[in-house]
Amino acid sequence: MYVIVVGAGEVGRYVATILVDEGHDVAVIEEKEGVARDLESSLDCLVVHGSGVNPDTLHQAGIGKADLFIAVTQVDEVNLVSAMIAGRIGQKPMTVARVRELEHYQSGNMQAEDMGLSLLVGPEYSVAKQVVGQLSFEGAGEIRSLAEGRLVLLELPLSVDSPLCHETLAELSSTFPDPSLVGGIIGKEGLRIPRGDDVLGADERAEIITSPENIDEFIILSGKPWHHVRHVLIIGGGSIGYRLARELESQRLYPTIIEHNRHRAEWLSRKLTKSIVLLGDGTEPQLLKEQLEERSDAVVVLIDDDEKAVLIGLMVKHLGAKKVVVRSDKLEYAPIAHKMGIDALISPRRALANHILAFVRRGRISTAHMLGDHEGEVLEFEVPAAPKNSKLLSTPLKDLDFPRDSLVGGVIRGERVFIPDGEALFNPGDTLLVVALPSAIVAVEKLLR
Repeated sequence: MYVIVVGAGEVGRYVATILVDEGHDVAVIEEKEGVARDLESSLDCLVVHGSGVNPDTLHQAGIGKADLFIAVTQVDEVNLVSAMIAGRIGQKPMTVARVRELEHYQSGNMQAEDMGLSLLVGPEYSVAKQVVGQLSFEGAGEIRSLAEGRLVLLELPLSVDSPLCHETLAELSSTFPDPSLVGGIIGKEGLRIPRGDDVLGADERAEIITSPENIDEFIILSGKPWHHVRHVLIIGGGSIGYRLARELESQRLYPTIIEHNRHRAEWLSRKLTKSIVLLGDGTEPQLLKEQLEERSDAVVVLIDDDEKAVLIGLMVKHLGAKKVVVRSDKLEYAPIAHKMGIDALISPRRALANHILAFVRRGRISTAHMLGDHEGEVLEFEVPAAPKNSKLLSTPLKDLDFPRDSLVGGVIRGERVFIPDGEALFNPGDTLLVVALPSAIVAVEKLLR
């Protein structure tokens, strides 16, 4: 696939890196010369210095052969216009535009197709929903819905007190609630696909595929403290903070928001009639201490500065917050953040990339969930009625030659949800949850055609 990405900021660079890693031909258009030069020396792709709304620049980037066009600059209007132009002068590529205020562009039921585009993406809503997910269960870790909520992906940081750390996965499997499987382990060396003789280590994170009703049991097994979230303090009232507050209000959890900008705080107070909005500095220890003592037991830090956000998260944990969720696109901070008490890191960049990748792969791959900083993915496949691979419907799983850096973590068959063993056979219409490292994704797709 030939892909053009407009904008080499954090999101654009991240998406381009993922697509290059997966073997696609990528061109990036960037208006700032220094940024373009830096990207050219660090990523194996074509870099074009220019504007994404300039047809000459688009032709220079190869719009005539593009299969996919992604506009993810910081300016909504640039993204929309460049994607519209690309759709007109290209050979009908799929066109994706990032817009920060997604609801504004979808008012009156207007959709991407009404603008001649394939997809509008805005990470704010999906990130807010993800944070609500973190606040809906007890204890540390992150949780994501799989297979339309039939299963969940539970990322658990482990402590030395966890009983999960002392036996092999084969020995632990008989004690796990059904259905459950450790699909990945994230440690100092990155993500690894575990085998039966693997042992989870303290300070590692286990990626567990299980059913929603098993979440509490695994959180207890993680060895981390757990509690019920009742009152939420949000630091930062930007787009994500506003959407999060609305989500919480809909669930009868009325948060307190600390916002430093007076005009934004006044706007929030008008829009959020059931939340408390405070004008103040979210880095001020005394203000945080007062809020934690008065009403809040969970804190969500949603400021744009990654380093400052993590520091605030550590501060509120020190001040007694029972649960702390921090917005940070630098997932390399995760190991030390988890070790020092931050329960979850939420990445808008990862949420946006997840959305785009799921769209790119639509068809037999219904959804893609990134693990870590694109260290791996959980892919949802549907088994075709007439697969090109003649062995797919007649060969036990152990003989299908899955790539070593992948595993089948779950099967949805009608109303039944189960973890397959080596003797399992697949049926047409089964949904398979496959955990794979980037190096194995193409081989897995080929195997399951």
